Amino acid sequence: MTAVPATATHSASWALVLPASLLAVPLANLGLGKNVIQQLSGAGLLTVHDALLAAQQTGELGPLTDGVGQEVRGALANLLLDTLVPFAANACDWPSVRAQLLGPLSPNERQWLDELIGFEQEPPHAAVLARQLGITTQALADRAERLRGKLAEGASHLLTRCHHEASKDLAAFEGVLLVEHAAEGSLMQSLARTAPDRALGLRLIAFLFPREFHCQNGALFGLPPRRFRQLLRVLPSQVPPHRLPLSIDLLLTELAGLDLQVPRGVLLHVLRKELHIAIELDAEMGEVAAADPRTPAARLVELLQEVGQPMALADLVFAYRERFRHGTAPALCRQLRLRREFVLLGPDVWGLRSDHEKELLFVTPLVDKVARRLCSEGGRQHVADLLPDDERDERTVHYVLDRLAHDPRVRMLGRGDACAASHRRSRVMETLLEAMRKAAGDVVLSLFLDNQPAAHRRLIARLLRDNRLFVQPAADRVDTLANWPFNEERMQRLLVLVQKQLRHRSGYAHGAALKAAVDRTDLGGDWLTVQLLTDVLRRNGPFEVLPGDIVARAELALPAQVMRSVRAALREAKAPLSVEEVLRARPDLGEFASCLAQLLAVDPLLQSQDGVHFMLA
Repeated sequence: MTAVPATATHSASWALVLPASLLAVPLANLGLGKNVIQQLSGAGLLTVHDALLAAQQTGELGPLTDGVGQEVRGALANLLLDTLVPFAANACDWPSVRAQLLGPLSPNERQWLDELIGFEQEPPHAAVLARQLGITTQALADRAERLRGKLAEGASHLLTRCHHEASKDLAAFEGVLLVEHAAEGSLMQSLARTAPDRALGLRLIAFLFPREFHCQNGALFGLPPRRFRQLLRVLPSQVPPHRLPLSIDLLLTELAGLDLQVPRGVLLHVLRKELHIAIELDAEMGEVAAADPRTPAARLVELLQEVGQPMALADLVFAYRERFRHGTAPALCRQLRLRREFVLLGPDVWGLRSDHEKELLFVTPLVDKVARRLCSEGGRQHVADLLPDDERDERTVHYVLDRLAHDPRVRMLGRGDACAASHRRSRVMETLLEAMRKAAGDVVLSLFLDNQPAAHRRLIARLLRDNRLFVQPAADRVDTLANWPFNEERMQRLLVLVQKQLRHRSGYAHGAALKAAVDRTDLGGDWLTVQLLTDVLRRNGPFEVLPGDIVARAELALPAQVMRSVRAALREAKAPLSVEEVLRARPDLGEFASCLAQLLAVDPLLQSQDGVHFMLA
């Protein structure tokens, strides 16, 4: 039998499989470069048919033997995928899926799909995208619906596969699915490996089935977008800090009572990732939602690391509130000033010390010169005035101020001023302590202040109220802490004990309950009153004392939380309310009844005509 020439065999094979119109497509129409087309033409390769034959031969391949070959193969692969793959059901990589998606669509619709899903990266929010495209959000939604209809007709096999695999994976993970949890061999796992963006598969499924699934922050949820947004609105009010730790089972029951049925996995994920609430195991309650174990300082470090540059205090507070829901400027400023992880770089501009170590080391000679000059000249001086004219830029001045704050030769006086640390304490403090020693015990605060020099009375009042060297054992009496059994070792034990008690009491507790816990150790006794204990904790620990002797961890900002709830009740009532009426409207504030009247009286956002009924200012 005579052998059939290879070329003839291949030619007959291609003619049987591919349409003649496809084989006759000129290579010049495939988007190749001019130099590539010229090389192909010189080798006699003009059409797709010619290129397919050349690729099958085992002899001399001409230009297909060098780098041109790969470019031609890529162009041919794209041509075949765009025409043949839309009819295949088991696509296993991004080019195959892309071909199935784009096959039923017109060129304009293909562009729309890319804009809505984001083939390369996550697209902007719908409102932002509509504004960028110069159309209304409704027009954008209409485009999406039109694309879904076309895909349902022309790529039904792909949609059926996507829905089946997503439903199966979501059921396995209780309503939430991450890319790394996709089943082996699934379309989502294939896209994670081959698509330009790892999360493209999640966005694709959420786009194709918007009434069943929702994609947000790299996770696919088995909830429609509207119900997911409802969960984000309702959930924060169900898990305020004072309710934590809170049983997950109880929380699911409460949400069901609000007609908000959500899978357990979705709830846990939203608590962790969106509200930054920790999930812990309790021996009695099982899974519980607990306060985020990270300290405010650690959260601030995380924010500054993400931004990668210094931030103004106002911007930092806004970002902190957006991420962690609660945070006040004074509380965050206190963390920034007290912790060594941060450095002040300008008026209310903060950065991470680790990012400025070289600059801080560079100003060492300047710091030494300033410290020597302060010690030699004496008196209060403005640090910037002591620097050379060419070293007075804002950043350098703040570097020097930061280094001087930790120089034992210098005492910082605030507002950029400093003096030599020639005395261990200021003259006012020495005079004040001498007067207290002469009194040989506690004194009546109001009478003591009346006998002080008028020029120093305001400063002395602040020292007696806030300084850790003093303590108020009663409402109008003040004494030195040295007269009470609180040495450094006992003080540290007391603070640790109270911190432990507050962790088990949602972050706050009444002073009497804390006193009972302290009295069970050698730190307490008949001499320790609730007034004395709360004052010592307020001055020496990270605690805040509310009226009515309620002690809370300072980072909770408990007064601000209580007043937000009060203002919400007043806003809903649209009329002045008394304390009793506020408590009826907000039963969860009942434990703060003893301090609510005083908090209302000092809130600058409220006003009252009779001192009893309050309304929003």
